[in-house]
Amino acid sequence: MKEKDIEFRELIERLLPLDQLLPGDRLRVHRALAGGVGVQIEQAALAALSQLEQAGALKRLPPDSKHPARLRYQRTGALDVIALELPTTREREGFLVFPRASLPAHARAGLDQVRRLLRLDDPRALSDPRQADPRLSLIQQLDQAGREFLGAQSVRLVLGADDESGAAQTLEHSTPFDRPLAAEARRLPESILYGPDLSQVPRLGPAAREIGAQAMAITAVAGSEGQVLATLEVMSRERDPFRPEDLSMVALLADYCARALERVASIEKLVFVDPVTQVYNRSYFDLQLVNEMARAQREQSSMALVIADIDDFKAFNTAFGYEAGNQVLVQVAHALRGGVRPFDTVARWGGEEFSILLTAPVLAEDVATACERLRSLVERMPVRLEGLDRRLHKLGVTVSLGVAMHPDHADNPQDLWRAANQALLEAKRPPKNRTVFFTPAGDSRSHAG
Repeated sequence: MKEKDIEFRELIERLLPLDQLLPGDRLRVHRALAGGVGVQIEQAALAALSQLEQAGALKRLPPDSKHPARLRYQRTGALDVIALELPTTREREGFLVFPRASLPAHARAGLDQVRRLLRLDDPRALSDPRQADPRLSLIQQLDQAGREFLGAQSVRLVLGADDESGAAQTLEHSTPFDRPLAAEARRLPESILYGPDLSQVPRLGPAAREIGAQAMAITAVAGSEGQVLATLEVMSRERDPFRPEDLSMVALLADYCARALERVASIEKLVFVDPVTQVYNRSYFDLQLVNEMARAQREQSSMALVIADIDDFKAFNTAFGYEAGNQVLVQVAHALRGGVRPFDTVARWGGEEFSILLTAPVLAEDVATACERLRSLVERMPVRLEGLDRRLHKLGVTVSLGVAMHPDHADNPQDLWRAANQALLEAKRPPKNRTVFFTPAGDSRSHAG
């Protein structure tokens, strides 16, 4: 059989049956080709090979005795053999870096067990938005999966999503064992990092001893479009416990976690996101207000509720039409979301009102600073609208804000909302475009700004 050396781009464009990939996976490959970056094209090709193997479009052949380092595939019903010279496993600061595509395929024999254990194909699993964060349920199931299939000490899903700058925003549910290591795993989404003996890694040794861990594997959990959703950390009490087939199971768990996280995000978007502004809606905000107030009470700290109302909003609809009014809503929502911390909550309450939770711990001085920042962001925001006359109009938009704090002004969600709304009514008095804190009856202090 005649051999021919080809580039990864040619492999993708000429030999791989991309039409048998899922739409999201196919889009990821096309984006890599359009970007033209060699490393990204190589990663996309390796991922496509793995996905096509799972789909049954490619078959992995036994190793060639003359070239044991080669990975060989054959298209279903074809004679041509695709052979890849994969990068050898390399060491990096005490960790071995394994390309996922180089791991044994037979670990997928446990696929049905993983699916059953994690209940990822059960439409009722991870789907009730009224319950506590369903990601926590997935984390608990993963711990069970790790002990059952890998004999691991623990399996941790460290939640986080890439923001627009590409930096990871870690959620408060979990934090990585080591942030630089997690960042490296995110940078190499098609690899698994394996530390067989953490005591030999000076930076990690003390922390590993503290939790009784001797070895660790970590990999990125990537979504269907290549975005990193989380990292998966597998810890063991033993030294060098994982073989390549175990690492293949880690990769399998990561892939199915990605499916579950995308399902949760899709459900949340349908149920909890305002379709016009793409910030959260009132249903989500009601749940968050209850949860955040309960957390503030447990921690004996303070939090704030802010209601922001667009000044003279009806005038936009009257003068320029309802579509122009919607554009004002969208731009104000974007400004408010960009002016708070990642763990604060912005929601459209209804009409032209937005509600904002500044989570605990936060002091009154910090709340006043945050509200002034939000008010100023909206006031300085350039707004250009197309009117009913199809002409562009440059306009100014302002908001008035009412603020109430827990525990100073209320100790339950209903009273906190009433207090913030009362402060908003005061803020809406002319000249508007200002922030007013709730003032309890009999308190003569001024809280307007």
